[in-house]
Amino acid sequence: MKSNNYIKGRGAQHNSNNRFAQFSNELRADFLEFCRLEGETADHNKTQYLPIFPKSIVNKVNSPDVGMSFSLNPYQGCEHGCIYCYARNTHEYWGYSAGLDFERKILVKKDAPALLEAKLKSKNWKAATIVLSGNTDCYQPAEH
Repeated sequence: MKSNNYIKGRGAQHNSNNRFAQFSNELRADFLEFCRLEGETADHNKTQYLPIFPKSIVNKVNSPDVGMSFSLNPYQGCEHGCIYCYARNTHEYWGYSAGLDFERKILVKKDAPALLEAKLKSKNWKAATIVLSGNTDCYQPAEH
């Protein structure tokens, strides 16, 4: 049986509470019904691209169990929304949910090309492999 509440195009179907947040919230059916009667909608299912400006873009990986020394992630969050994605929990560090927020609030590192160029031109940089998007997909639908 197909549920009428299914959010088409999303892997997650709700926002789980952020384990780092001091407060949590809940959706109440009586409030949602009131909003519907007032002509409001609770959710438009739109993706937001939020610019962030980190100080660096290349990250040193110190884990012995992965075969890379450096990584670069131009995005945090992923609109593809694979429900099994191991990167979902990283969104909670930004104050967002690992559920729908991971798919709909995409943090875009706008100055990534300039930061990478600066890193590669640095006198301290020794040539090494940089794994692109080890945390979330670099081929987001926004790239289209």
